[in-house]
Amino acid sequence: MGAARYVGRVGGLAIALGVGTAILTGQAVASADDTGTSGSGSASPSSESRTSSTPSNTGTGTVKINKRPLGKHQANDGTSLGDTVKGIVDRVAGERGKRATDDSENADPGVDEQAPAEEAAAARPGDRRKHRVDANEQAPQQNPQTDPTPAAAQDQPAVKQSPGLTWLKSPRVAAAREAKPVATTSSSLWTPPGALVTEDAATAPAATTTVAPVKTAVAEFLTSIHDALAPNGGTAPVGGSLSDLLLLAGTRRELVQPQAAALPDYSVGLTEGVIGGCVVGATCTMPDGSTYTVIGTPSKGGKLALDATTGAFTFLPFSPEYNADGSQNADGPSGQESFTVLVAQNTKFDTFVTGLPIVGTTFIAPVIMTLQQLQILTPLIGTAARQDVTVNVDELRGVLDTPVAYTTMVTSWDGTQISTNFFPAITTGNPDVGSPGYETIFNGPGLAQPGATSPADPFVATFRQAGYNVVTWDPRGEFASGGVLQLDSPQYEGQDVSQLISWAAGLNGVQLDAPNDPTMGMVGVSYGGGIQLVTAAGDNRVDAIAPGWAWNTLPDSLYPDKAFKTAYSSLLLLGLVTTGARINPMIYGGILTGATLGILTPGQIQLLQNSGPGQTVRGISAPTLIIQGTVDVLFPLQQSILNAALLAQNPDVKLLWFCGGHGSCLPGQGNPAADDVWVMGETLAWMDRYVKNDGTTDPNVFEWTDQNGDRWTSETLPTAADFYDTTSKVPATTWDTGKVLPIIPILGGSGPNPQVPLPYSLGDGSIATNAVTIPLDNPDSEANVVGAPHVVINYSGLGTSRHVYAQVVDKTTGQVVGNIVTPIPVTLNGRDQTATIDLNDIAYTVTPDSDLELQIFTTATPYLNLTQFGFIDVQSVQVSLPTTSQGTNQGPNPVPAAAQELVAV
Repeated sequence: MGAARYVGRVGGLAIALGVGTAILTGQAVASADDTGTSGSGSASPSSESRTSSTPSNTGTGTVKINKRPLGKHQANDGTSLGDTVKGIVDRVAGERGKRATDDSENADPGVDEQAPAEEAAAARPGDRRKHRVDANEQAPQQNPQTDPTPAAAQDQPAVKQSPGLTWLKSPRVAAAREAKPVATTSSSLWTPPGALVTEDAATAPAATTTVAPVKTAVAEFLTSIHDALAPNGGTAPVGGSLSDLLLLAGTRRELVQPQAAALPDYSVGLTEGVIGGCVVGATCTMPDGSTYTVIGTPSKGGKLALDATTGAFTFLPFSPEYNADGSQNADGPSGQESFTVLVAQNTKFDTFVTGLPIVGTTFIAPVIMTLQQLQILTPLIGTAARQDVTVNVDELRGVLDTPVAYTTMVTSWDGTQISTNFFPAITTGNPDVGSPGYETIFNGPGLAQPGATSPADPFVATFRQAGYNVVTWDPRGEFASGGVLQLDSPQYEGQDVSQLISWAAGLNGVQLDAPNDPTMGMVGVSYGGGIQLVTAAGDNRVDAIAPGWAWNTLPDSLYPDKAFKTAYSSLLLLGLVTTGARINPMIYGGILTGATLGILTPGQIQLLQNSGPGQTVRGISAPTLIIQGTVDVLFPLQQSILNAALLAQNPDVKLLWFCGGHGSCLPGQGNPAADDVWVMGETLAWMDRYVKNDGTTDPNVFEWTDQNGDRWTSETLPTAADFYDTTSKVPATTWDTGKVLPIIPILGGSGPNPQVPLPYSLGDGSIATNAVTIPLDNPDSEANVVGAPHVVINYSGLGTSRHVYAQVVDKTTGQVVGNIVTPIPVTLNGRDQTATIDLNDIAYTVTPDSDLELQIFTTATPYLNLTQFGFIDVQSVQVSLPTTSQGTNQGPNPVPAAAQELVAV
């Protein structure tokens, strides 16, 4: 960087630190006058003259610079910072000397010209500058025999240099500018200028006392904040004259940097095929509680996962899809890749200000980060240092070219670049037998989530440990991938994954069933579950799938019986917007009209119909494990039943219901931790059976857990005709008391659930107060209710509402069973009407002591519609619950010591 540019930056810093402080605290002000017209730099006589009628020139103790610097004082791109500062120092000293000479010529005859400089300065009535030299610290006496004063010098008044100039001329500072070691003693950064030694004091005895610094108002304010947060954290800065502050600020950057403590070296290694390490040291620990922030992204496009509190990281280096000759790159990454991390101290003050709502992380945190790097206000906010980390991939892979996890861009059918990650199988305990290479699992992410890049991800860790390669990716239109999101459309996202399968078939270490046909399966939940159904329906190279929390059609899920799921649809859109997804514009219109009017247009419904598997599920021949949540309020259990029914011709289908999904498994509804581990185990066993062909069998085709956490197994799917009892074990309930309900949005309805944090609580049901409440009859013995309660309602009414709502409540827990609300279409035209509907499916074990009730109400936050008003007269209700005798109680799933929780939207 040229000296001129450097000085420009230092000048800006000087304004902030010097001029601002001087104005606030009333310090003397210096000014520079560049009004001279001579191009050579000569000034007019009037500009150089000083008279006693100008008290500002004789009494303020400041220097007025009236000429532009020339010669050695003028910086250019070739001038070093040390020379620039030295030139400034010399010139300012010269100006002070000239001013002193002028003062002497125009001095009052009553003032002794031979008086010491201190006395002359005190004689100036306008002088407001306070000398900081200890009154007890006397200047050393000169010996007339050994240190005679020239006569010429005696005729001139004594000139006292400012502490700032003296400090800058000291051997210590000169050595710092020249980067030479010099003997130093420890002192605070905030040592007042008056305590600094002078050029002539090198042999003088050390001062025995030091005058306390005069603190400015700004210093007092900063000190009070710092002392409150860090009582032992040091002192605050003191003020000074403008020349002192200007020169100190101008040299601060050069002098402070060499004093900063160097960070310990970083460490990088290869663990089970994944590159990782520590930004600082080998143990990822710093005693000062530092924070770590990526300020320089990987140089080639790799993906870095950094722990902001420990500095531990994992890294996927980038590898091009093709070699230089146009052939597919089958070996993965090579060469080096680097990134930069800022290691910053985290003081109590930092924690406080960055934790302020709204402005803390958005505005204050970047400022704190910048000041830390400039080492400004260090005692208050701490310091920061950059750590440049270089990963030598070739060195880590060694001569054996060990497989490593990496990221790349795969070109899809229409040229769209799909960001893809590859994790090699862990070979320890998994010998490569039979066909060369390892089987591969494709794991799709949830909506508004990137493909997994951490080796600790539940799916990645589980399947790698079992001897599978794992491929993850960012779906089209999201994160690092190109294109426009189409909600798992077979024509877009489905074709993308088919291209990924072809790409994986060309990699080393991937087992093949045939050329261009890798031995592979698919796992994932939510959006990553839907893509499995879409891909397997169009590509028979898929050997097995395990779609979790998926759907059959989006209209049935988001717009059941033409009631729009306002809460969760808005959450999905918010997630996409906040992550910067590039979305089909029609999706925005659908969410907007649905949220405001509660309706979708035919075009919007068609868009949803084309997004997802739908009827194409009929063509899936791969073994399919369908996983659905009993508390899933976005894609309820009915979606899994629809998919299972469409797979009637597929002999290898199994259905699991667990306490999870898009919702919250609350106390009294099941055991989510145990269920998560059970489901992961079932998923792994499914892949081992149909991808690795381990020869195992499983007679059960349907398993579920109830509200007690007990797991039930059945050899019959709920889609079979003989699954349900001909006559339900739970007696039907009839209610004919009659009740009129007002229809007012939000008032007395269901949701949000007070036990679930916002905004997810808006999608869950809660006990309604403005409702028809009907106690349900109990069976004589235990009975499994597995399916949809059937409800018939006789009613009349008037209003704009097109729906009322219903739910089953467990009074013993105070929870809505499954947390799910069902919309019921109604016609409010003043005439008597009958509504017959199956509510959302539930899985609940009823006993003679159960306390269930049905609620019918007029508003619900999951389907919030602010256009609905009127009233409804509910005249009578009949309720029946389906039961099955096909289940066998296997007891509760074992509770794991440390469960891995799956998260998706």
